[in-house]
Amino acid sequence: MGVWTVIAHYGDVYATREAVNAVLAGSERPETVLLVDNQGDLPAFDDEAVQVERPGDNIGFAGACVLGMRRALAAGADWVWFVNNDAEPGPECLERLLDAGAAAPRAGLLSPAIEHRDRAGFWYAGGDLDRRRLQVEHRARPERDTPHDVPFVTGCAWLARRAFIEQCGPLDAGLFMYFEDVDWSLRAQAAGWRTMLVPAARVAHDAAYAHGRRVFTPTAIYYMTRNRLLLARRWGSPGAVFAAAVTWGGRQLVKCRSAAAAAKVVLALSAGVRDGVAGRRGPARPGLARKLR
Repeated sequence: MGVWTVIAHYGDVYATREAVNAVLAGSERPETVLLVDNQGDLPAFDDEAVQVERPGDNIGFAGACVLGMRRALAAGADWVWFVNNDAEPGPECLERLLDAGAAAPRAGLLSPAIEHRDRAGFWYAGGDLDRRRLQVEHRARPERDTPHDVPFVTGCAWLARRAFIEQCGPLDAGLFMYFEDVDWSLRAQAAGWRTMLVPAARVAHDAAYAHGRRVFTPTAIYYMTRNRLLLARRWGSPGAVFAAAVTWGGRQLVKCRSAAAAAKVVLALSAGVRDGVAGRRGPARPGLARKLR
């Protein structure tokens, strides 16, 4: 089975190198690791299995994945494994994902269980999805120890089958980042493909917390708000999605510890709502992106 791993690089070069090293150290080694360098600062890698693609601009997580999967499928890959650059797969992660995929021919997307890197417990052990509101929740523990279907597969380290991609198409690059995993999960299920959790496959992942609560950057809040509203045109109930997005945004606002932080969150939410309702896709406008940093 030909497997390509695609890693979108943006941010910490060291984290990306660690992700690559973890992938290459696994019991099942992909034939190619393709790094899509959205930041343009990755050095060359010594391992001949590692290729670096530089699109020349930040095309977003979704765009990088689309570029990578097209390269992989053109090279004859049967599977494409997308790994976040801040994730560290366990030694047997890919092997166990592939075993589960071989045992379930209609599995289009398979995810490992994702543990917190710096604290106990799971960040993702399966996901629930309220389809009317497009609201996702990560389960705190797997439903059972064996591979099983879940309503939503997160995009942290998912494995995609070639036949599924060919039938359902690539990720929606216009979303740039966030909620592309919700859309792909729903497209898979609508076409009769299974979206599965493989609890024995494990990945460690970084996630930001403050005072015991999950926190998001203003940039993340913008894209999560906007893309949720964009997807309301395709899935869910637009009115219910709008209300849920605004409620979620209010919860992010009360987490702020300063007036300056609150102002950025308000900007992110208001811009996300405006652009989502207007149908704006792709990267945020340059002036807005600078203000959100």
